[in-house]
Amino acid sequence: MGWEPINPKRPTKDALLGDEPFDALAEAIEQAVGFYQRDLGRKPSLFELVTTFERALEGQYAESVREGQNSELVSISFKTKKIPKRQKWQVGDFLVAEAANGQPVYGRVFATDPMGLGVPMIGVYDSLGLKRPSLKELKRLPLIVKVSTIHPELLEKRSWRVIGHLPIGKEEEKHPRRSEVSLSGSNNQLIAANRHYGLPHKTFFGIGGYLVKQPRKRGS
Repeated sequence: MGWEPINPKRPTKDALLGDEPFDALAEAIEQAVGFYQRDLGRKPSLFELVTTFERALEGQYAESVREGQNSELVSISFKTKKIPKRQKWQVGDFLVAEAANGQPVYGRVFATDPMGLGVPMIGVYDSLGLKRPSLKELKRLPLIVKVSTIHPELLEKRSWRVIGHLPIGKEEEKHPRRSEVSLSGSNNQLIAANRHYGLPHKTFFGIGGYLVKQPRKRGS
């Protein structure tokens, strides 16, 4: 079980996010969406989903939150913004992200989660600063971050950008893997890569479990 501050720049003990509460609510949302699809043949609108959550929390407000004894829930607001078309991905895709020093670092979608949820599992190559490497060149590199689950939203919103595709070979199936399944909304693989290279990063519970080896000392 890991906990991290909601605002890392101003951490307080009264504003924390936990892996297990996040996963529990994510599962509840998935189930609610499933009911809309089963009965109505469509996903809910954001307004429908937020209102469902608002009314469910309203009924349990006093028992669920510390403020419930001296306040009542009036409303929950939301806002959206336009984003580029969601990026599609598949197993075998090569990826690139920007490390903390502005240089590229490369990874790959090696599999989907063993639980059958269709969650991507990516690993990161020892590739910091490579300029336009070929896909075959990337394939030959060792991993610095184990093959591990990442939230699909991070790929869809291009936190890792797809740059090409090759089928996964038998040798690549032997890459080290992280057995735990986590759906954190943070880009843990990139954070772990930054740590490996001695670059600025935020620490989270279990970050060492993502790394294939101990992190390098900066400048080495």
